[in-house]
Amino acid sequence: MSTFTTSDGCDLDYRDEGSGPRTLVLLHGWSQSRAMYDRVIPALAQHYRVISYDQRAHGESGKPARGARMARLAQDLHELLDHLGVASADLAGHSMGCSVLWSYLDNHGSGRVDSLIAIDQPSACTVLPWMTPEEGTEAGAILGFAGAEEFAKGLLGPDSDSVRHAFLVSMLTPDISADDLAWLYAENLKFPAPFGARLLIDHVMQDWRDVLPSIDVPTLVIGGEVSHVAPVSQEWIRDRIPGARLRVFTRAEGGGHFPFFEQPGPFAEALIGFLDALPAPRGAAAPSPV
Repeated sequence: MSTFTTSDGCDLDYRDEGSGPRTLVLLHGWSQSRAMYDRVIPALAQHYRVISYDQRAHGESGKPARGARMARLAQDLHELLDHLGVASADLAGHSMGCSVLWSYLDNHGSGRVDSLIAIDQPSACTVLPWMTPEEGTEAGAILGFAGAEEFAKGLLGPDSDSVRHAFLVSMLTPDISADDLAWLYAENLKFPAPFGARLLIDHVMQDWRDVLPSIDVPTLVIGGEVSHVAPVSQEWIRDRIPGARLRVFTRAEGGGHFPFFEQPGPFAEALIGFLDALPAPRGAAAPSPV
């Protein structure tokens, strides 16, 4: 286990594994953890340096009272790259982790980004007041204002654990084993509900649609055939990012919301195929700290 302390005093748990000409950074989603990538990292680390970390308040990282915002999570990423001496990297974000990457690009630009991998994330999670219902469908919105409020209140209420369990189950394929579900749920429970409610509202009230056309690095968009995030919304994102590619996993390939956990083989194959076809990284990564 390695830790890094951010500029505002939060300890982030991270893993730095493998080696190769490229550095791949993996960001997990809301209420998840870096350990959910552990099934796919061995295959990826045969080809690349792979960095995964628990975002603040998640997993084994510190549980601060502050920073429940996409912009702060994006700043944490920026500071971690500095700490590890990463000149440029391929950035992969799952679910909310993708929103963190869109925030990173919006605030820091793409100078240190070799490529982007967007894993099963709507470009707007909520149908916002300036959006028509049709635009909400295109964006992949899964909530309305009332639904977002109800979910946040549920996280803070007496039935918080069951609300979290039901939400987790809704994101998985019916093929998930009882042991895997129990492990995923235990990882979820490491995330404090009060911080989670605040971060949830910040997350689902963002509208990233205007960021998509400005993305100027090679991009792979990943969706799932049976995900709660409609695959058509991932097609819409692909069409808005110049030159982006799309890969939608079938149910047999683990095509729910967690393809890297349910079926890591096809997921690793897709990422390796995408990354190996890219130009050389913009900058050489420094050796991992000893």
